[in-house]
Amino acid sequence: MDPVFDAQYLRMKDPFNNAGYEIAVAYTRAGEVDYIYAVGVLLARQANVPQLRDVLPRLRQDFARPQPVYGDLVLLPIGGDGHHDEDGYLTVPEALDLIEQRVGKEKMFSDGEPLATAVHIVHTAKLCAATEPEVPGGSAPAPYPPPAAPGAGQEGILLGISDTGLWEQPSPDLHPWLAGVGGVADPPGPTLAGGRLSIPYEGGHGTMVAGVARCMAPGAGVYVGNHFPYSGGTLEYMLARDLETLIADQSPDLINLSAGGYTRGDAPPLSFIEFRHRHPGVTLVTAAGNDSTDRPFWPAAFDWAVAVGALGADLQNLAWFSNYGDWVDVYALGEGVVNAFATGVYTYHEPPKQPATQVFDGMARWSGTSFSAPLVAGLIVAEMARSQSSAADAWQGVLGTAANTGGFGPVLLPPP
Repeated sequence: MDPVFDAQYLRMKDPFNNAGYEIAVAYTRAGEVDYIYAVGVLLARQANVPQLRDVLPRLRQDFARPQPVYGDLVLLPIGGDGHHDEDGYLTVPEALDLIEQRVGKEKMFSDGEPLATAVHIVHTAKLCAATEPEVPGGSAPAPYPPPAAPGAGQEGILLGISDTGLWEQPSPDLHPWLAGVGGVADPPGPTLAGGRLSIPYEGGHGTMVAGVARCMAPGAGVYVGNHFPYSGGTLEYMLARDLETLIADQSPDLINLSAGGYTRGDAPPLSFIEFRHRHPGVTLVTAAGNDSTDRPFWPAAFDWAVAVGALGADLQNLAWFSNYGDWVDVYALGEGVVNAFATGVYTYHEPPKQPATQVFDGMARWSGTSFSAPLVAGLIVAEMARSQSSAADAWQGVLGTAANTGGFGPVLLPPP
C-alpha cells in the first residue's frame, strides 16, 4: 500500500469492525491494491444462487437461505466457520477466481453483469478527496468558485446529495449561501478540553459538497444525506438502499454522489446495476476519483452516470490527481476549492501532515473530484431553471457549453 491509502484504509477499518463488518484489501498479482471488500460474503442475484451452489459446494452446506439485501440481490457467506470442504477455506477473491475458473469467463460476465461479485466498499477518502482539508488564506475567506447570481425558478428544484451529512446548522453570517440547505447531521467528534469540537476523519465533506453546489445554483433546494458512517465508507448495497430512501423521502430532481470505488476485474457493481433498473430516470452526478488513472471508477464509469473529473487550479490543465479516460464525461475545477466546512479541531491522519492538528473556523480549502462533481451538479440545476427542462436534458445543455481546450476531454468553467 502507499502510505496515504494505508492511512485511509486503517481509518475505515475500525468503524466497519465496530459495526460488525470486516473489510480487507484485494491485491493484484503485482502486489498493488485492487479493491476493498467485505470479508466472507459474495453478492449475487437470487436467480443465480443454484448455479453458484453447483460451482462451490461450500455454498450448499453453509447457505441454505440467502440473505436478501437489495432488490433481488442476496449475500452468500463463504467459509470462516471452522470446517473445510473440498475447496478448503476460501477468501472472497479466491472464491471469485474459482467460480470464474469453473464456469468460464464468458459465463462469469454474461448479459453485461457478473455472476457474483465481492461486496465492494464505496468511500469518499483519497479516491474522491485528493487531499485532507486545509485552512484557506486570508482573514475572511470567501468561497471559490464564488456564488453565481441567483436564477429564477431554482427554488423549485431539489438537489439530493449522498454524502457524510451536514455539519450542524450552517451559520447564516458565515455561510449565507447555505441558507435553507437541509439534511441529516454530520456528527462531530468528542468535545476537547478547550471546549472545541473535534472534527472526525471525512467530517465536513458533505457540507463542502453542498456549499459548492449551492454556489452554482444559489436558489436551489439542497438536501444532504448521511450515507457514509464508517469514516467516509459504506458497503455498496447499503449505499444503494440509502439512495432508495433519499429518493422516496425527498424526491430529488437529481443526485450528487462524491464517492466511489474500484471493483474486481473492473466489472460494474451489481448494487448499482440494480439501482439503475429500479430508477432508470435518475440523473446521478458522480466523482471520477483521484488516483490519476484511467481505470474505471464506479459508479462514475457507468454510461448512464455523469462522471466528473478535476480541472487544475489554472482552469486549463487536468488536476494532478484526477482520474481520466473515455468514461469521464466532463472536467470541472477540483483543485484549491474553498467553501463551507466544519468548525473545530482536525487531526491530520495522512502523511506528511500526520499527526498535526489544525483549527478550522467553518471554511476550508480542499481538492478532489469530490468537489468537481457538485460544481457540475449545480450548473445542471441552474440550467434546469433557465430552460425549464428535465435534469437529463439540462445536462446535455450544460455539456454543450463545454470546451475541449486541454485535449483530455470537455471542460466546464464556473460562471464568470
